[in-house]
Formats: sequence, structure tokens, C-alpha cells
Amino acid sequence: MVVQSLKILCIGLLLSLNFTQAEEPALPYVAEPPPTLYTGFGQLLDDDKALVLEELMDLDQSIQRIALYHNGDRLHRLIPKQVHQMVENKLMRRLIANGRFDVIQCIECRTTKVVMAADELKISQAAENNQELRALSKRVRADAFMFWSASVHENKFTINLRLVDGKNNELLWLKEYSKKTTKEAEAEDFDKVQYELIVGAWGINGERKSTTGGGDAELNGATVFGIRRRESTELNEDIEYTLGFEYFTNYSSGELFDLSGYNLEGRIIADIPALDDVIDSNVYLGIGQSFFNNANSLIFRFGFEFPFFKDGFMDFGVVYMQEADVKWKKDTAFEETGTFGGASYDLTLGVRF
Repeated sequence: MVVQSLKILCIGLLLSLNFTQAEEPALPYVAEPPPTLYTGFGQLLDDDKALVLEELMDLDQSIQRIALYHNGDRLHRLIPKQVHQMVENKLMRRLIANGRFDVIQCIECRTTKVVMAADELKISQAAENNQELRALSKRVRADAFMFWSASVHENKFTINLRLVDGKNNELLWLKEYSKKTTKEAEAEDFDKVQYELIVGAWGINGERKSTTGGGDAELNGATVFGIRRRESTELNEDIEYTLGFEYFTNYSSGELFDLSGYNLEGRIIADIPALDDVIDSNVYLGIGQSFFNNANSLIFRFGFEFPFFKDGFMDFGVVYMQEADVKWKKDTAFEETGTFGGASYDLTLGVRF
């Protein structure tokens, strides 16, 4: 009776160590992981040299359905579950982006078995040998397993990948990716910052009335020059932000209008994944405050951004400026005060550096 009780106690202690290791007081960094783990592995997989899709294109065409299988040892368990989930999600997105693979969720691949045999406690994963792996592939209907593990040692982040045929256990593909960095360097790289030089046109109209009974004068549009600071984070690469300073003036009807002002604008830019197969594009929404000719006004802008050459882009949308009373240069044939504002097109060409 005493021996049986000791067995039960040992089983409980081992299960507690295996499944609740992240909650032990001796490992506070597991319960609350430092940013270096998340960003380090994230940047490693975001590198263009990691999991190059062309390397997988030469595989046998019979390999269609792939199941991810995490097979880390005790060292890999020091990495929090949320980091493992991030790594697996990025691996899954890369494989799906290939277009020829179907990636399936394999719940069985994450199952840990605990058995008692010959007075010994054994903890194992779903497949411990080739025969069990072949049986698992039939059960989940996977053509191959992508075994993966992640580890970090002395600021070196490593991810190991092995693609194994589910029918005959043949090793189809093997790769290791690693990157050595520091927490300070990762913190600097976490936010990606670029700058943009832009030139554009607004179709906003200005007006001043005649004092001699003749026709009124109209200003059709303004030319815009500016610089923007563009920022994105590793947390969500599909959302970007810009803060810009723009100077706008008119080059038409210069003898009657002397428009000159500047605009401070904040902008949110979002990717549109649904259109990636048709045309690479983003949607933007901006709001700014403009100052011109002894007047000021709010500016709202909405439209689409399209790539233009390697580092260039084009914005095409609408701009709305609240109409304001402005003061124009003196002219005996026209009133000195008039209006400027309204809704019109917003066309911009820019380059990033």
C-alpha cells in the first residue's frame, strides 16, 4: 500500500514539473518572458533568407499536406508557450504562402503521453518511432511532418527544421536558421523606421470676387512638397504609421493668388491582403492641421497607396479641407478676401529611404 502511494506521488510530481514548469518561482522569466525572446525569433523568421520557398519547390509533388510537429527537448521548454505559438504561426504562414502546400493543425502532434510500465514512469510524445509516425500520418492524413524546434543560448536564436515523409519516414529536407544578437540590438530593430520625400497635387479650389463687375477669379489646385516619418513594428507588420510635414503653394494664376501654407499630418496605413493576388496596395487614412494665408483648417485624406519601382510609391485618393476665409494679395480689380478649401483629388508621388 505504501509503495503504491509513493508511485502515485511520483507521478503527480513529474506531471507537475512537465506541464507547469512555466509557473515555477525559480524561473520568473518564463512566466513573464523578456521581449528578446519574442522579437529575436520573430526577426529570425522574418528574414528573407529564412525558409526560402524556392528550396521547397523541388520536393515531390505528392507532398501536399504538411503537419507541423514540435519536437523540442528540455532546453526548448524554457521558451514560453506564447513564443512557441508565434514561431509556429510564422512557419505556417510561410508554408501557406508557397501556394502548393496545405498546412493542417495536428492536435495529436502536441499530445504528451504518460505511462507506467515495470514500476517506471515514461513521458513521451505522440510518435516515438518510425512505425508510430507512419500511423500518425495516416490518422491525421498528412503527407509529411515538418519537425521544428526553437532554442536560444547566449543571445543566439536557433530554429531547426526537418521535413519527414509520413509514408516511409524518409528525410526530405533539413535546415537550421540561427541569428546571434543582443537585447539592445533587438530593441533598436523592433521598430522599423523609414523616411519619405513626396511631391503631389491637390485639386482644392480658391476664389476671390471681382470688384469691377467682371468675372470672379478661381484657383484650381495646389502643389505639395513634404517629408514623412514612417514607422512599423514587429507586432503587426500590416499596420504602419506616418507623421508628415508638407508645404503647399500654387503655381497657376500666380498674378491673382499667393497661396502659401504648411500641413502637419498623422496617417495610418493598412495592408489589404485580399488584393495581393491582383495588385499590391495599401489603404491610408490621414488627418492634419493646415495653416495658410492667415487662416487654418483641418484636412482629412483617404485613399490607396501603390508601389512604384523599388523604393517609390504613388498615393491616389481624396482630400477634404474645411473651407476657410483667406486673405489674398492686393489687386484693385478683385476683393482682397476670398475662400480656399473643399473636397478634391489627392495625388502623390514619393520615394523612401
